Amino acid sequence: MSETLLMSPLTLRSGVIIKNRLLKSAMSEAMADAEHHPNERYEHLYKVFAQGGTGLVVTGNVMIDRTALGEPGNVVLDEHSDLDAFKRWAEAGTINQTALWMQLNHPGKQSPRFLSKTPVAPSAVPLQGRYRRFFNPPRALTLEEIKHLIKQFAYAAQRAKETGFSGVQIHAAHGYLISQFLSPRQNQRQDIYGGSEENRQRFLLDIYYAMREAVGPSFPIGVKLNSQDFEPDGFDETASLHVIQALDKAGIDLIEISGGNYEKPVMSTGQTSENDVFFLPFASKIRPHIKAPLVITGGFRSVDVMEA
Repeated sequence: MSETLLMSPLTLRSGVIIKNRLLKSAMSEAMADAEHHPNERYEHLYKVFAQGGTGLVVTGNVMIDRTALGEPGNVVLDEHSDLDAFKRWAEAGTINQTALWMQLNHPGKQSPRFLSKTPVAPSAVPLQGRYRRFFNPPRALTLEEIKHLIKQFAYAAQRAKETGFSGVQIHAAHGYLISQFLSPRQNQRQDIYGGSEENRQRFLLDIYYAMREAVGPSFPIGVKLNSQDFEPDGFDETASLHVIQALDKAGIDLIEISGGNYEKPVMSTGQTSENDVFFLPFASKIRPHIKAPLVITGGFRSVDVMEA
């Protein structure tokens, strides 16, 4: 493997140094125990990831609300969690100078019907497409509930730091709750969290600021964000650039680019790839406009392509 680009360290704006340019992106493991705690299977898996030499490893979905799961077996980090279990997971996953970031998420309406009788969303807009029969129609969140969810995200970030994780990543892609707020198709609210582009960004930015207040300036916070949803009248590349610029101005440490949702699952098909690398054209387009490092999700199969 090249000793130049791929193995060169990356210094984040928080001052944290990632030992190389290799990142293991989040993949939902769905292996939690009955209480939604990580177990020895997580410890083993992430120890193997760390031993492999990757600089930054991002966990799969860790949900901030145990009443809102994306799938059975999700890990949950809230006030009922056993923090010792998370400490063991972090200890195993940070060997070999590996940075281990916890991905924090809420599914919104993308919670299966056998898990959520009435899921929540920015607006009462049912899921469409081939998967709609697996999800119940959602109800719109109240302002009080939105404020509570922001606090839950911040609480989880603080506990991730306390239990030994190296950073956190906000999951704002793939049609989950934050992604739903960003989309004019999914978010039809008429209050401060809906309507204008600025208002649709507010939920994500409020989560970031609440997290930053909870963890301090030197603990890395990243985000996973769609380049677009690939839906008519949905979240598009222009809106994505504006969100990215707002996050960059706010001080985000790392931005991972993806795309699609359960209605348009581009994140798993790679249909936007260029030379097999997903979302590269969009990342190249926005690179001159921001300072934060960018991560491209998926499609890398050779060292030559990675170096390029």
